[in-house]
Amino acid sequence: MERRGETMADDGDGPPPAGTAPTRPRPAGSRRLSAERVGEIYTSVIALLIESSYDGLTMDGIAARSHVSKATLYRQWQSKVDLVVEALHHDNPGPTRINTGSLRGDLLVMTEVLGDVAPTDAPLLAGLAHASHLDPDLGAALRHRLFSPFYDTLRDILDQAVTRGELVPDTAALEFGPLAFLAMMPGRALFEGIQVTPDYLAGFVDHILLPALTSVQPVATG
Repeated sequence: MERRGETMADDGDGPPPAGTAPTRPRPAGSRRLSAERVGEIYTSVIALLIESSYDGLTMDGIAARSHVSKATLYRQWQSKVDLVVEALHHDNPGPTRINTGSLRGDLLVMTEVLGDVAPTDAPLLAGLAHASHLDPDLGAALRHRLFSPFYDTLRDILDQAVTRGELVPDTAALEFGPLAFLAMMPGRALFEGIQVTPDYLAGFVDHILLPALTSVQPVATG
């Protein structure tokens, strides 16, 4: 696994080819790789992650599965972290802005978004969560590129509800809503061995989240 501040020199594949300067991921339609070719590489990355986990993933393995040279990979992505995170983002780019006109309507749209992501990706993301605990660079990249769009969308949904007057601005549950919603995916897989579905998430919305957001706030004592 990479260590903080290092590139793929530590993944067992050796350093990037001589003369290859580290770069951020190039646009999918760059002259080196077509958008279709980039998509094929991302597909290979996801398949290898499922087969061998992040720790077992190497640039040599990706190159062999994708039928490209390792030098080509390093010209397009500067490290394994970059390639993995971009592949995951390509597979799950995150939701667009949601505004149905009501808080419940917005949250139910989000249940469909997360319910669609969860069946194939929850076990994979659970493995990446463990890897990111050991690799701070991976964790930071996953939070920024993959998880933040979903969190920000949920935060935006709640802010819209406040603006529409559906929620009181100082409702205490507003702070916990987005994280509680997103925690349902890994939580159910971890404790019950079952993937969440849109219907399950809709139950969470109706019986847990909405009551918490709209209930009378408890009065502090003592």
